[in-house]
Amino acid sequence: MNRRHFNWRCLMGLLLIMSVFVGFASAQGIVVVDGLGREIKLDQPAERVYISYGIAGTMVYALGAQDKLVGIDPETKKTAVYVAWPSGGRSEFNVEEVIALDADLILVPGRNRQLVENLEAHGLNVFGIVAEDLSQLTDSMVNLGKALGKEDRAQQFVGYYDAMVQRIQQKTANLEESQRPKVYMVGSNLLSTCGGEMYQHYLITLAGGRNVVGAEGAGAERWFEISPEQIVKWNPDIIVVVQYAADTTPQDILADERFAGVNAVQNNQVFWFPSNLIPWDYPSPQAILGIAWMANKLHPDLFADLDVMEEADGFFQMLYGKTYSELGGLLD
Repeated sequence: MNRRHFNWRCLMGLLLIMSVFVGFASAQGIVVVDGLGREIKLDQPAERVYISYGIAGTMVYALGAQDKLVGIDPETKKTAVYVAWPSGGRSEFNVEEVIALDADLILVPGRNRQLVENLEAHGLNVFGIVAEDLSQLTDSMVNLGKALGKEDRAQQFVGYYDAMVQRIQQKTANLEESQRPKVYMVGSNLLSTCGGEMYQHYLITLAGGRNVVGAEGAGAERWFEISPEQIVKWNPDIIVVVQYAADTTPQDILADERFAGVNAVQNNQVFWFPSNLIPWDYPSPQAILGIAWMANKLHPDLFADLDVMEEADGFFQMLYGKTYSELGGLLD
């Protein structure tokens, strides 16, 4: 056998192997893992997406995939995420109508297993979002990016997120407990605060603070109620009030005689938690800005070089094509 003939046969064999491999990869499609650890298989990136969770909405917009939305349920549509970037589509949440929308992928809160199972029973592709700690948030973004054909955008976000986390961690990780200010975060009302299993807890810790809930709220996965006396007992050094749900203002707290002896009130350390456009405290892509803001508030000397508005402008420009300032964003 001459060399030319031999090389031709080798080439044909290689092409055959490559075609088999490509065919196999095509048959496999896309496999992603949701926040519940479930594998979801898609033939191709989802083009028709339905949202039944506000946090999922923030992720879809951050990935630049909002044009894929075919529907948003009523409660999700009310959330602040849609103030800056409104979306069309149906708003009713009804299983039959969702089926009729012929969505490739439905995004729901992972904690609502009954909803996940109900939708799956109808043959729908359901992605349960779970993002209650630092790594869960980035994992959700990476897998959603793959499911939506937005992997480059997801990696762009993760790159920024990881770099900022590392920047802050380098300065806060070795702080003594006495160097960590005590933080009370006001949720849906003055006496509602974040539990130790919520993203907000990890945000406070990473930023160099101590969530005052301590052992009382260590295992709480949601906002939970406490008494006015408990706030006085905890004696937080700083109080932050989320803007999207609270029934009280920082000014109300500062004027409340019950808390006159609390450190945060005495030192005028009671603030709105940003932002006026979209919350920075809950587990959404923008939470990285909330971590930066909190670090700056808790340790202004350590983070004198961290310009939060500058970071916010760059982050929003990167993901949305407009700066935070251009959209009317404020830090208080």
